[in-house]
Amino acid sequence: MINRPYILVIVLGILLIVASCSGVKHLEEGQTFYGGGEVVFATKRDFKKKNEVKRELETLITPTPNTKVLGSRPKVWFYHLAGEPKKEKGFKYWMRTKLGAPPVLMEDVDIYRTQSLIESRIKNEGVFQSRVEVKTKTKHHETTVDYITYLSRPYRYDSIYLPEGDGKLEKAIRGLKEGMVFKKGDRYDLNDLEDERLRLERELKNSGFYFFQDDYILFEADSTVGDRQVDVYMTIKKETPENAKRTYTLGEINVFANYDFAGTSQANVSDTIKVDSVNYYSDNKEFRPKAITDHIKLRKGNIYTNEDEEVTIDRLLQLDVFKFVNVDIEEMSDDQLKTDIYLTPFKKKSIRFEVQGVSKSNAFIGPNFNAAFRNRNAFGGAELYELSLNTGYEIQVGGNQNQSNGGALNSYSVGIQNTLTIPRFITPFNIDFHSFKYVPQTLIKAGFAMQKRSNFFTSYTANLGYGFRWNETPTRRHELFPIDIDFIQLSSTSDEFEQLLNDNPFLARSYAEQYILGTSYSFYYNSQGKTGRDRRTSNYYFNGNIDISGNLMQLGQSLLNSSSEEPYEVLGYPYSQFARADIDFRYYLRLDEQNKIATRVIAGIGYAFGNSISLPYSKSFASGGSSSLRAFRARSVGPGTFEPDTSQVFIDQIGDIKLEGNIEYRFEIVGAFKGAVFLDAGNIWTMREEEERPGGKFNFSDFYKQLAIGTGFGFRFDADFFVVRLDLGYPLRDPAIETPANTRQSDRNPSELSKIVYNIAIGYPF
Repeated sequence: MINRPYILVIVLGILLIVASCSGVKHLEEGQTFYGGGEVVFATKRDFKKKNEVKRELETLITPTPNTKVLGSRPKVWFYHLAGEPKKEKGFKYWMRTKLGAPPVLMEDVDIYRTQSLIESRIKNEGVFQSRVEVKTKTKHHETTVDYITYLSRPYRYDSIYLPEGDGKLEKAIRGLKEGMVFKKGDRYDLNDLEDERLRLERELKNSGFYFFQDDYILFEADSTVGDRQVDVYMTIKKETPENAKRTYTLGEINVFANYDFAGTSQANVSDTIKVDSVNYYSDNKEFRPKAITDHIKLRKGNIYTNEDEEVTIDRLLQLDVFKFVNVDIEEMSDDQLKTDIYLTPFKKKSIRFEVQGVSKSNAFIGPNFNAAFRNRNAFGGAELYELSLNTGYEIQVGGNQNQSNGGALNSYSVGIQNTLTIPRFITPFNIDFHSFKYVPQTLIKAGFAMQKRSNFFTSYTANLGYGFRWNETPTRRHELFPIDIDFIQLSSTSDEFEQLLNDNPFLARSYAEQYILGTSYSFYYNSQGKTGRDRRTSNYYFNGNIDISGNLMQLGQSLLNSSSEEPYEVLGYPYSQFARADIDFRYYLRLDEQNKIATRVIAGIGYAFGNSISLPYSKSFASGGSSSLRAFRARSVGPGTFEPDTSQVFIDQIGDIKLEGNIEYRFEIVGAFKGAVFLDAGNIWTMREEEERPGGKFNFSDFYKQLAIGTGFGFRFDADFFVVRLDLGYPLRDPAIETPANTRQSDRNPSELSKIVYNIAIGYPF
């Protein structure tokens, strides 16, 4: 047992080690570390977008100072510890270049160059009378720089003049006036002029001006017209070629369906098939022509638009059967374009084997072996067929695991899954998807899985699904499964598990053999799909799900056979009837390249009715574990103030309602080694009062008093393509009735360290 004085000694020792990493002893006389720079506005009045302008100006400040952790510079320490390696390989070289980084000194900083860049950028923002002064501050062997910026009142747009003339191009530009990036009264900004040129290029290319380029537009600004006002004159370059001033329609369109870069796979004229005015060339008939041409928006006789070209390329790539898609457009005549589309297919069939390290939300980790067969063009219409086999062994890990009654809980599983993905809607009624920017998918799946939990039970699950997946935008995705059927059966249950079910009727009902005849819908939003200037410091993720089961079957059976006794059955087994909804909302705030704040809120509710008195186990909610409340064992929290028997190895608390919130500060330690400090809170509840789990029913008046709260520290090794995570959680508040001291029965120990729950997982928790 470790008492608090020893803990204090350990903490002080760690702080001394950290302090020794400062690297100060390697500084020569007069040298100081560079601590970074900041733009400071010296103005009496506030102005719009002040923080945005400040962030933009601070991107000009270079170099980036060394990363600091608790006042130390661990990368500099590793750099000096490694010394000068004799060759560009080996451990010393790896330590110096990967873990370490050279010290960034104040003498390396060209502050006057940065000062000049900031002044120029401010003038581009419309503040023509401005100046920047530099002030340095040195403290504890570190020098920081303030770029004090004096701002005057900015110039604003007054009159805006567009190109004159009767030419087709001039008329088209004047017709696009309504969508201008800037307008009279806006603050002058050079970026506005650049954005307007890009907008005009995009809009004109979508109006048939194929050869137009943004640099054919010139802007002249006159700042002498009035009190801090600017007149802007837009003109067309005299050197603009004549073909950039004309609109074009699409003439001949050719598709080469099995092209290689050597040009040896182009088909001859005798292999040509005309489909919807498109000439389709293929010498091996691998694809049905219409399955490809349906995704081509470019059509003979239409006015050329850049949007149609981009959608064509995107949709052909989304079929996931072509490695490369190249569209070559050239001038046929003064008003027509010839289009050649070259497609290079992937290899049709492939087999993949992989070994994975798996981490689940219920704290099970272990190796998995997967084998998958893929046919990228199963029936000639770019359909993807996948047959996957998987098997794995898992063991539940986490702090304070009870080792009695057989030790830690483990399981192994075997499964087979068939999935057919068809790149179009397959429905009883016609849905026109040709105008979609993204290729919709119809999914048909069937599978079988077996899982054995040692000393408890073996479960068998068969599933059958038919549904659709489609993207609305780069950030919005939908999934709808009108048919989503699962059949669940238990066998080989142990006496201990049978006794557990007898003692907990609610759990017994959740594990009962049954069908789940479901219909489900999911919506996803992820702002991280945005690119370019839309990529923001703040990002959002949202997932909402609705799941309804058994309603149509129960309605049909009740109408056809009103005398049938409940529960209704299918093929001798009952089926579940419930409605369930949940949301997962996340917000990410990027402070800088090394620091981020991540938050998440989960809320869900489910209600069993009609043919059922409880939700199936797989549809119920649980709390606690490596991706949930990390200060508590997986599925051990709740419901409500109920305290499960922690002497049992098998703890599986489930409920009908869930509310959970997480906040995590993520930071870089050294290289791929990251750290995090987190706070988690949440619980689950039941919809109905249960005798076997008193205190579990949700009550709106005091549910917030029943939240379990935990905090902790995490270590992560982030190698980009995978993340290994260790989180140490400490419970701050446990809502269980029998624990007034806010500690679980198994944790009632005077040692503070004995309450720590460790979670080993793969990937970030959210």
